[in-house]
Amino acid sequence: MPNLLIRGIPGKVSKALAADAERHRRSREKHALFLIEQALESRAAETCGELLEYYESVPPPDVDAGAIDSFLAHRGRRSNRPNQQ
Repeated sequence: MPNLLIRGIPGKVSKALAADAERHRRSREKHALFLIEQALESRAAETCGELLEYYESVPPPDVDAGAIDSFLAHRGRRSNRPNQQ
């Protein structure tokens, strides 16, 4: 695997990278690689076809259907009080 050496990182940025890496329980090197990969993957799509390819390649989100049904049934209510008419 090729090496990448980044020089001249300001102290504030270096400390933030170290703190973020520690919070995610990664080494600074692994966390920097993760951030670079995320930045490359999250680039904007230039065409609708690229956007479609992206959404077809990503798995659907894991959703709790019961929670969605409950939300939709109670949408518009401001509290747990019964309807007063």
